[in-house]
Amino acid sequence: MSVSEIALSPAETVLQQTADLRAELLAHPIYESVRSIDQLGTFMSHHVFAVCDFMWLLKRLQREICGTANPWTPPANPQLARFINEIVLGEESDEDGQGGYRSHFELYRAAMDDVGAETSRIDEFLTLLNNASSVPAALCQLDVPASVRRFTTTNYDLATTGSAAQVAAAFCFGREDIIPDMFERLLAGFQSSGVATPALQHYIERHIELDGDHHGPLALEMVNLLCGDSPQMLHDVVAAARSAIANRIELWDGVLSAMS
Repeated sequence: MSVSEIALSPAETVLQQTADLRAELLAHPIYESVRSIDQLGTFMSHHVFAVCDFMWLLKRLQREICGTANPWTPPANPQLARFINEIVLGEESDEDGQGGYRSHFELYRAAMDDVGAETSRIDEFLTLLNNASSVPAALCQLDVPASVRRFTTTNYDLATTGSAAQVAAAFCFGREDIIPDMFERLLAGFQSSGVATPALQHYIERHIELDGDHHGPLALEMVNLLCGDSPQMLHDVVAAARSAIANRIELWDGVLSAMS
């Protein structure tokens, strides 16, 4: 049997059909454009919304795969449930590098203080959400860049209305699978510019370690299991993955424009 005759898994198909966007994202000029603390602060004030909405996708998957309702019943796929619960544990209560535990969002928010990044918009956003404002309504009350608004709204819509397989595709190919490559480029750019970011460096290195060594491969398997052998589901999953990567490119475009 030739290589061309070997059927690709759903995850392999998605990787093949998103290769162009993945290459564009990893070649984005943002990684080499952060040359000062001020520019880093601008980057973080945009990117923090992506750190926040990551949890919306993750919590949707936890609800779908692990079950969060009472009465509890065993998950249909214990392997996937274990994987999602591992990620939730790390994202909500990871080691903070100082002997304690904090969510990854809190680690990132603390790193923003370290570099003097603008934090009023993300803080107000969370306040509005805690006061029962909807995501679209909260964003409308904030003076956030258009690229941030579109990125965040798109992920919220997906997390609330997309299928589990579509959410998994965005989570895998827009986050877990590609984050190590993105973050390695970001960290190299910061370091080559002489920008000292110990708190942010801890955050980035922790993600590279977790996503590259363990979470990324399991996320690919999650897509395979949720997609199954449905041609329509595969079509939807490819579209969701392409949209997630394209949205990230647009977010980086917005950061680059704000830094110039």
